[in-house]
Amino acid sequence: ETMISGNRDVEDFYNRFGWKMQSGQTGDAELFWPSESGPLRDAMERQRQGRVLSALREAGPKLSLVEAGCGGNPAIPLLPVCAHYTGVDFSEAGLELARRKLSSCEVPFDLARSDVCSLPFPDGTFDAGYSAHVFYHIDDVASQAKAYTELCRVVRPGGKIVLILANPRPLLFPLRMLARIVADTPILSDAIRRLRRPGRLPYRPMTLSWMRRQMAPFGTVRMSCHALEPVWLSQHVSERTRFGTALLRIMKRAERVVPEKLVRLGNYVLITVTKGR
Repeated sequence: ETMISGNRDVEDFYNRFGWKMQSGQTGDAELFWPSESGPLRDAMERQRQGRVLSALREAGPKLSLVEAGCGGNPAIPLLPVCAHYTGVDFSEAGLELARRKLSSCEVPFDLARSDVCSLPFPDGTFDAGYSAHVFYHIDDVASQAKAYTELCRVVRPGGKIVLILANPRPLLFPLRMLARIVADTPILSDAIRRLRRPGRLPYRPMTLSWMRRQMAPFGTVRMSCHALEPVWLSQHVSERTRFGTALLRIMKRAERVVPEKLVRLGNYVLITVTKGR
């Protein structure tokens, strides 16, 4: 196993907290999952998963799929399109949790302990590659770029690479956009680091244009909105209220009807690459 500099903090966080059970759920779920579920949120999640499945199906009916950074939450909703699933993560605690979840599924699987910046597979091993909410936790920009390259490298020509990542400058949420612009400005970001306690996890989402540049050499890149809402909204807006229900219905419809037009507005982006032959 090769550990890229700067990823050790993330590994330590997930081994100590993220993939440990806390009051019936993992620390990761406590921090990042919606505080409550309901029929509307469940429908939104199925709709989002459906777009991911549609993108993967373009590579074939039954795929060998690799997930970079599966942790303890492997992409079980994607197994219907898989002939074989491979999960990669550097957290032993995460891989053990993933093994327990996958053991009840019918799809054959392998799990490998490795840094996503240095995948232990030959070129073109898989029909498709997938990663969700992982790369923007790599604090070093060069290492983050390496993660994109590695996932593209291990997918065969004509295959698909599907990523879910954060949009650092969501136009629909100007305060979040402004905070990220400040964080990306060297002098201002250094001052903020001195004044504020560091977060539990590194968080360095790159701009959409930067992400496109990393993927473009490997094939055709498509971007669309994956989810409009940030984590804060998903944890504080309830569908039990009239306001919450109305807001979620608007977002659900918008994400379904015009996801390509929302790519710069929302907080999470779906990137699909068809690898060149």
